[in-house]
Amino acid sequence: MSRKSSDLIFGLALVLALGAFTESFQIAWGSGFFVGRLSDKWLLSLLSYLVLLGASLWALHRGLYRPQTVLTVRKRLYSSMPQAARWALAAVFIVFPWMFIYYLPWGGLFTGFFTRSLLFAFSVVMAALLLTEPKSNLLSWRAVLLSLLLVGSGLVLGDAFVRVTDYPLALHWSEGNRLWDYSILFGRERYAYPPEKDIFVWIDAGRQTLWGLVFLWPDVSIAGARAWSALLTTLPYLLLGWFAFRPLKEARYQWLLAGLWALVFLNQGPIYAPLILSAILVAFSRRRALWIAIPLVALAGTYAGTSRFTWSFAPAIWAVLLTLSDGVLLHGKLRGRDWLRAIVLALSGLWSRGLPILQGILSGLLSSSPGEVVSSAPGEQSVTSLEGLQAAATSQPFTWHRMLPNDVFPPGVVLGLLAAVGPLLLLLIYLVRKKEWKMVPPQRVVILGALLAFLAVGLVASAKVGGGADLHNLDMLLVSLVLLAGIAWEAGLYKKLGEWIQDDRFVQAVLCAMLLIPALFPLYSGAPLNLPDDERVDYIMDRIDANVACAAEHGPILFLDQRQLLTFRYQQSVPLNPEYEKKYVMDQALSGNSVFFQQFVEDLADNQYALIVGELEDTVFRGRNPQYGDSLIEENNAWKRWVSLSLLRYYESVHDFRDAGVETFMPIGRGFECP
Repeated sequence: MSRKSSDLIFGLALVLALGAFTESFQIAWGSGFFVGRLSDKWLLSLLSYLVLLGASLWALHRGLYRPQTVLTVRKRLYSSMPQAARWALAAVFIVFPWMFIYYLPWGGLFTGFFTRSLLFAFSVVMAALLLTEPKSNLLSWRAVLLSLLLVGSGLVLGDAFVRVTDYPLALHWSEGNRLWDYSILFGRERYAYPPEKDIFVWIDAGRQTLWGLVFLWPDVSIAGARAWSALLTTLPYLLLGWFAFRPLKEARYQWLLAGLWALVFLNQGPIYAPLILSAILVAFSRRRALWIAIPLVALAGTYAGTSRFTWSFAPAIWAVLLTLSDGVLLHGKLRGRDWLRAIVLALSGLWSRGLPILQGILSGLLSSSPGEVVSSAPGEQSVTSLEGLQAAATSQPFTWHRMLPNDVFPPGVVLGLLAAVGPLLLLLIYLVRKKEWKMVPPQRVVILGALLAFLAVGLVASAKVGGGADLHNLDMLLVSLVLLAGIAWEAGLYKKLGEWIQDDRFVQAVLCAMLLIPALFPLYSGAPLNLPDDERVDYIMDRIDANVACAAEHGPILFLDQRQLLTFRYQQSVPLNPEYEKKYVMDQALSGNSVFFQQFVEDLADNQYALIVGELEDTVFRGRNPQYGDSLIEENNAWKRWVSLSLLRYYESVHDFRDAGVETFMPIGRGFECP
């Protein structure tokens, strides 16, 4: 390593150490008056931390400027340490960041940029030192990249599974009502509702079926349902990586790691499991006989289309991409039978959902007036209507300013996407320019056209009000890049990867970025669950239980929010009123559906419900100003206009649990009182 490189690394380490110590000092200041405004415990902790930082910087300095001395020490240490012990110690450093951030109380205290960066860098370097083979240099690129991948994977898994808890209230805006949605298909016997009537749910059949499988277990708890959800947001990513990259005998180790890379890469969406499973079916159909491939692609197209109408065309396009790429891989050119296979598989993927949806879109464009919305009442719909979801999604306004940096998603969709996919695109382009991935012109046109189409759909969906605050609407693009990465790897990357990791600085930098960038979000935003303590939770639930028990004697109860309480707590003891579910109401508000809200206001004015369980309500409309930033202004104001104003006109708050995000309401002119 050159002197300039050593100086740069040590300088960065020194900045991180000073910044981390400063952040810790700021946390400690004000804890007492033992010295200045420091308590004795914090003073001792800061001094110990300072000694640890100093020792680490000294060791780093020796390793950078006198590596031979450190190599001698490492040789002696390794001679007395079995390989299994070395790997076990490396595992400790790999696990430590996500344990610290998500499962230790300190994770919620030490959230500063420098502290988190130092924690990540220290863990990666220490794990890499232990994973570097004894006969190699002090630190090998192979070990560094492996450590980056393993630490990043741990952060992603920690972020998913930290939500597995038996806490009875919702963990985020839609979680509670989503759990209710999932339960209806296989667990509707949990609810007191006429068996001859269908229960309206505002969710696609694909997600409802997959997430609802856990309710086949009659006694499943809310923690069990959350564990299943965490599994569905991690395991399919791994599986897609292993299906997209074929397990070549000469590169089986790389193939195993490809699954972990897909996990961290796709988590940048994140991406719903039904689309991932559809992609797995298409990947599994590669190079198989048509009598096997056709039903697999048809099933993928049907499942994707029933999950989200914008996904309907994705499996067919993926089948074409993979078929043409395989033709070039195997024969160096595209033959007539490759095109024929691609056409047959494309039609197989489209016949069930893609073609009818395309016909419906064209008919709607020709016949519907601008802004027309489906306005049937929830009680009149027997099941979730994909066409209804489509109509609501296409009738909502755009917020193009979220393409750029904003308070909702700090990097903005455009910069966030460039950071997420840029390094992979650079690697794929590098492969093509080095002629390690040979393509023919028609194949390039199809690949470029597909990626641009998925990009356009994703950007439009992300710009819609209610489109979310991350990259999940770019899902088809992200999945396509994983599939293309598998093709590129098989085309020649697996042969050159080991050599390039050792000698090619460009590839080293690109691979570092591919592994580092996906880890940044869970690294800097992660924290333990910030929940009320058990005593407070018991108090809140006692008050809600009392409200529910009392109000049930005087009329129906509407769970506008927190419907998981019906699913896991009250079940048959409280009759279900499926109308006016929060997500459905929000979509109608974003669409400005005045017909729907006319009935809603009439029901409130008539004191239809003795109790409404909802979220915290107010009538404060937000503007684009520094006080509020850009925290979902359009969504907030639509809810205030259509829901809050009417609700607070006819109902009053009886309990307000701000630390849990729950508020209960009763009619203002009610003829009863509850203790």
